[in-house]
Parts: sequence; C-alpha cells; structure tokens
Amino acid sequence: MKDQTDKLVLAKINDDINKVLMDYKAVGTSFFDPVASKAVEQFLSGFNDVKYYKYGGHEHAERTVFVIYPFYMDKPDCPFIKALRILWNPKYHRIDHRDILGSLIGSGIKREKIGDIIVESGMAHVFISSELAPYVENNLLRIGKAAVSVQAVSCEEAVVSNPKTKIIRTTVASPRLDSIISACFGLSRTKALPLITNGKVRVNWDLVQKPDFLVSPGDMLSVRDMGRGKVSEFHGTTKKDRLLVVLEKYI
Repeated sequence: MKDQTDKLVLAKINDDINKVLMDYKAVGTSFFDPVASKAVEQFLSGFNDVKYYKYGGHEHAERTVFVIYPFYMDKPDCPFIKALRILWNPKYHRIDHRDILGSLIGSGIKREKIGDIIVESGMAHVFISSELAPYVENNLLRIGKAAVSVQAVSCEEAVVSNPKTKIIRTTVASPRLDSIISACFGLSRTKALPLITNGKVRVNWDLVQKPDFLVSPGDMLSVRDMGRGKVSEFHGTTKKDRLLVVLEKYI
C-alpha cells in the first residue's frame, strides 16, 4: 500500500477495533488484496484485547476480509460475506472477470466491497459484502450486452474449482529470483532482470527489486501483467551442480 492509503486503511481498522471493544461483538472489515492484508495483519497483531482471522468465502481466496472479535470470545462465523451466482448463455456471450467487475463498480459499488470473482463458462461466483448482496441480486440485469440472472447463495454453495496450474520441472543455476522468474515465466534472464529492478515482481506479495534475492519452496511469485507462480520444491542438484526445481505457473 502507498503511505497515505496505508494510513487511511489502518485508521479504519483502528476504528473497527474500538467498535469491537465497545460493542462486545465481532466486526467484519472490507476486502483487502494480499499486499494490503499483510499490513493489516501486522497492525492487528499488536493488539492483545482482540483476536482476528481472515476469510474470503472460499479456501483459495485472494481477497479477504478480517473478522475481528474480543479476545475472550470463541471464534465466530463470518456473516459478512455473501456469494452471488451469476448465470448467462455462453453460446451467445463471453463474460470475463473484467466485465463483471466493471459492471459492479459502474453500479456504484466500491472495489473494497468486492472479493474474488471466479468465472467459468456461463457462470460466475462473486464474493461480496453481505449488505450489498440484495442490491446486486435485484438490480444487476445485464453485463455488457448479455442478459444475466443473479442469485445470492451461501459461500458453501459457491462452486469454486482449485486454481489451474502448469507444473514446470527444470533446473536453474541458483535459487536467485532472476533465475526462478526466468524459469517460471519462460523468459531469458536478460528480460527477467528489468522486470525485477523496475518493481514489477513480488514475492509473497512483497515488492522485491533485488535480482539476487534467494527464494524458497512455498514462495508465491507474481509478475505484473504476466500472472502468478509458486515455488513448489527444490530437489537437490544435478551432476553439473544445477538446482532441480518444481514450479507451478497459474493459468
């Protein structure tokens, strides 16, 4: 997050904490992307009189809300998110993530009230702040030229497939970030270097601009405009002392 945005977000979280302590009940925040979520989590960890957990409506959620509650309370459910099932005829119309997000924002809904949007052929599930679900259900009739139907469902009813990935088994000279980015995204190291130094690469959602940064198994990688990947495993070295790696490229 940028400094000014960071301050505004954390001020709102501080207000939420005060509300929890005054009302003795759980509060749900807006949705945060992984970068903002790390800052919020670090901030919340400094308070001993509240507990919290993250939830985005499904197991692999990228955008999540924080449920904040008094430290003495058992972990509550999350009534702050609803899933919307959107249907259309895929024979005549193709709708993607951008189309749905644009229609929702165009109707006056703020981005922070919208979670993940999972699109399949003829159907999408949108995770959204609960208080806005009835409005969207009753008023979203078209997305672009396509007529759509919208039904609010529980998060458990939403059909969310596991993310699709391509497994890449290869060797690299070392676990340096430039080597791993090259292997995961099919680039030469010459092309990978400026992506890193120009601030287009994140590791575990943190901006990393050092090509010699050493990655580890489990690290998440993202390259702006190119997608995401994951370092799955290291498998020792070859006879030529190259590192055997298993990577996952999200497709």
